[in-house]
Amino acid sequence: MKKIININLASRLIPIEDSAYEILRQYLDSLKKYFAREEGADEIVSDIEGRIAEIFLDKIKKGAHCITDEDVVGVKAVMGTPDQFEEGNDTNTQQQQSAASNDPIYDSFRTRKRLFRDPDAKVLGGVCGGLGAYLNVDPVVFRIIFALLAIGGFGSGILVYFILWVVTPEANTAAEKLQMRGERVDVNNIRTAVQDEINATKAHLKDIKYEMRNFSQGRGRQVGNDIERFGRSLFDVLGRILIVLTKGFFFFLAVVILLILLFVGVMITVASPVLLPFKALLLAGTLQNLLFWPAVFLLLGVPVVGIIIFIIRKLTGVKQTNRYVGYTLSFLWFTGLICAILVGVSVAKDFRLRNTVKENFALVQPSKEKIVFKEAENLVQVEETFFDDDLKLADDTVIINNYRLSVEKSKNDSFYIEVQRSSRGRSIAQARTLAREISYPITQQDSVIYLPAGISIPRNSKFRDQRVRIIVRVPVNKQVEMDSKVRDHYHNWNWDWDNDWDDHHRWDDNDDNDDNNDNGVHVLKMTPDGIDKKDNNRVTDKDSLENNYRYKGKQERNTTPVEDTSKSANATSKGKVAFEGDAISYSLFNLLS
Repeated sequence: MKKIININLASRLIPIEDSAYEILRQYLDSLKKYFAREEGADEIVSDIEGRIAEIFLDKIKKGAHCITDEDVVGVKAVMGTPDQFEEGNDTNTQQQQSAASNDPIYDSFRTRKRLFRDPDAKVLGGVCGGLGAYLNVDPVVFRIIFALLAIGGFGSGILVYFILWVVTPEANTAAEKLQMRGERVDVNNIRTAVQDEINATKAHLKDIKYEMRNFSQGRGRQVGNDIERFGRSLFDVLGRILIVLTKGFFFFLAVVILLILLFVGVMITVASPVLLPFKALLLAGTLQNLLFWPAVFLLLGVPVVGIIIFIIRKLTGVKQTNRYVGYTLSFLWFTGLICAILVGVSVAKDFRLRNTVKENFALVQPSKEKIVFKEAENLVQVEETFFDDDLKLADDTVIINNYRLSVEKSKNDSFYIEVQRSSRGRSIAQARTLAREISYPITQQDSVIYLPAGISIPRNSKFRDQRVRIIVRVPVNKQVEMDSKVRDHYHNWNWDWDNDWDDHHRWDDNDDNDDNNDNGVHVLKMTPDGIDKKDNNRVTDKDSLENNYRYKGKQERNTTPVEDTSKSANATSKGKVAFEGDAISYSLFNLLS
């Protein structure tokens, strides 16, 4: 019993005996070798394989279990072999084919004509061309018939045509085209059909090339020249529009920058009465004062001059440029930049180190088991306010909120208040001196503690981020009350970015900033576990103390020294200052970054 295998022939699965497969393989290899040097060899062999697969499948459909040796020999007889082509004896070939295969299946495949759509003679779908080839009639006859049916038959011709288009396959391979014309489907005819198709394609391409060459030499060249001129004109117009838009954009940008710089210059000029005290308190030494104004005027003034020159040149249409003007303006601007850098570095060194002086306030224990903190009333007549009342200007005074209040648990049954004055400086000694010069008088009336709204320093002193922190130590089961102004100085959102204020001595991080309680009192009660926040109650205590924020020198303070501490820091803080008469009173507040 012979072994049966499945092979893939022309994308069709064929069961075949292994001996028959060997005969088929040798036959196909001989065909590939024979047609290797001919044009369209791959297409010829592919069509032959498709035809053989079609014969085998039809054999199996008729009841054959598999393809045998006799079947392969019969196919060879039908299709022909390379030896027969080389002999060139058609009579012997036909006799060998007839003697080798008398099977009616093979005979039907040799002579049967099938209906296909002709792709080579199609106008729409190739239906008329296929009918003409099948019936040996000119396709024009069928086209006329379908046209008459479409006009006089209420569209029936169109319907029939599309039905035939759908159900009739298209003759794509050489074997199918041979079947469409009723010719013998063998190797020789397949080769002839493929080569004829290749030659027809070449001729068609040659005709197209010839027509295109004639077109390009005649009308085509004229059209090409017209297209070229149109393209040049189009790109020229688009280029001009782009140039105009670009120039307009940069001109608009220059005007905007000029207006911004002019606005900044006007604002600096208007604010100069306020800025001058800041400059006097911030800058120290000849270098800083000498380079400050050149840095400001060159950094802002040179761009203004340059943009004005640019706008004037554009408005007047002057295209000639003077490169020495550009060199001069660039040199002046970089000079201003260098001056600004030198001033900034010098000022930063003055804020390099921090020192803190700690003192205990001589607190008289209150008669009640609580302490009430209030901000002392300001007797100075305020003329202008800025930053939502955080900065207030009077005739000779500027008041800025700049103290912090924190609460800790006392170690015994007494209240304690510790005042920490701190400042920065170029050295520890300088920072300590500036910290000791801070005047922050705290006063007491029974259980009410009045806190000044600002700190005071001597007129001849410099601003080096001076600040004050009050630490209140509260016994267990006793409480602290504060009005809305004092309460604003412990809110976490105001200060959480500035870690060098303290060692994280803060109120409850979950405390809410409730602006609706500005007229109320915040009550905090100390428990063994820490602070217990109570409900806000409105206080009607009308106790007040007349307070003066002016610097009064190193007067006697109601405090006791504790210790001095110092630490290094690299950051600087922004501040506002105030002065009056021969002394200066100012506070510092930090803006959120």
